[in-house]
Amino acid sequence: MHKIALVIYSTLEGSGNSAIYRAMMFAQELRRAGDDVSVTFDGAGSKAAAELAQPAHRMHGLFNDIRPAVRGVCSYCAKSYGVLDQIEAAGLPLLTDDRGHASLRALLDEGRQIITV
Repeated sequence: MHKIALVIYSTLEGSGNSAIYRAMMFAQELRRAGDDVSVTFDGAGSKAAAELAQPAHRMHGLFNDIRPAVRGVCSYCAKSYGVLDQIEAAGLPLLTDDRGHASLRALLDEGRQIITV
């Protein structure tokens, strides 16, 4: 079994749109194979998480499918990008384990291979 951590920094604009789509497809593939995958939205990715959580978004279905693997969203970044209220309303966990940010070291401590998008 693989232990993978996908960390999404991209926005849904330009090439980031396809990068996030492929990252979510990869998370879905890993989950279906029984691998241990976690997805963290960090930096500008916090804005993407807020958008993907909206039922009207065209990738919402895929997002919902991988949602059990979503570790959470960086709290500091959600505030910085002005999407904290949307993240909270969507019920996504806010990560604060590294001085208000999402800890990446914690992922290493779990024995995960980190892949950034």
